[in-house]
Amino acid sequence: MRTSRAAILKGLNQPFEIEEVVWDDPRDDEVAVKVVVSGLCHSDWHCINGDYDVQFPILAGHEGVGIVEAVGKNVTKVQPGDHIVMSWMASCGVCPWCVKGQGQLCDRGEHLMDGARDDGSFRVHMKDGRDCWQLSFLGTFSDYIVTNEKCCIKVDPSLPLDKIPVVGCRIPTGWGAVVHTAQAHHGCTALVVGLGGVGMNVIQGLKSVNANVIIAADIHDKEKWAREFGATHYIDASKQDVVEEVYKITGIGVDYSFDCIGLGEVQAQCVKAIHKGGHAVFVGVAPITQTHVELNTWKMTLYQQRISGTCYGGRSPFELVPQMIEMYKAGQIKFDELITKEYTLDQINEGYADMFAGKNICGIIRY
Repeated sequence: MRTSRAAILKGLNQPFEIEEVVWDDPRDDEVAVKVVVSGLCHSDWHCINGDYDVQFPILAGHEGVGIVEAVGKNVTKVQPGDHIVMSWMASCGVCPWCVKGQGQLCDRGEHLMDGARDDGSFRVHMKDGRDCWQLSFLGTFSDYIVTNEKCCIKVDPSLPLDKIPVVGCRIPTGWGAVVHTAQAHHGCTALVVGLGGVGMNVIQGLKSVNANVIIAADIHDKEKWAREFGATHYIDASKQDVVEEVYKITGIGVDYSFDCIGLGEVQAQCVKAIHKGGHAVFVGVAPITQTHVELNTWKMTLYQQRISGTCYGGRSPFELVPQMIEMYKAGQIKFDELITKEYTLDQINEGYADMFAGKNICGIIRY
């Protein structure tokens, strides 16, 4: 057994608390990892505000990089000393979805919130012996974790780990939403609402397909960043009507729209912003209790409009993460510029406050 310092959530709408937690030794198919850097992603906040159906205590953090410290006897994918990007889905490889190449939809996802292993056991515990939920089988808001080897994607040790943590989630999620889920065509027009890490990578995906018009929108002033990543137009959603502005720019609406927030109001705007034959993609994760979006279904039918959800960019992380890294090495996609501020673990609540104030694209925790 081993202990680590971790940021623990103990109740709804309560801040992270730094605690010492206890880890079991890795089992035969598991890996012990020294976490080097963790991303601060909005998805983890869903555990705080009730958007996710979780129990407490829970160790969040699903986007990270690290160095393998120890492996179980049956582990074959990595060995001690390997540098890894962590995947938040421990794709089993044998369920119907994995067999179809859709590892991001693996049936293990039923334990995505609690991180329980296939036998129902947990690996991390509070000092008083209580089991602690381990979000996405990871819990990268800890300087050490034990996870399934299927969460480990080995990377070139020459890559600086502090530059690549966001490739574990937000880069492939945004880029893949354009290239794989929407299958956006060259010369297209598009709207991107919500300019955090996911939204900026949707813009990067649109650049990859040579979109002619990329309209970025946010309630915070992120115009400079949006244009640096490739946006051709910007809408201040705190003052302007997003749909009206889209029609002023395009005349007829856009080919594709991307909701990168996960709110019904924004999803409805994205559908209204597309033209005949247009495609709205819901990228942001909505609250688990959200069951309605305002839609004109008459218009959707006669205009042949489409709506799609997307998870992890519509592909297995074991396909997308290596692809994104090769593009980064070739200078075809930005990683470094996504990270706008670093924090210590003790500053995690400050990091989230900065996120909601619109001060960052992506914040990270460096251990």
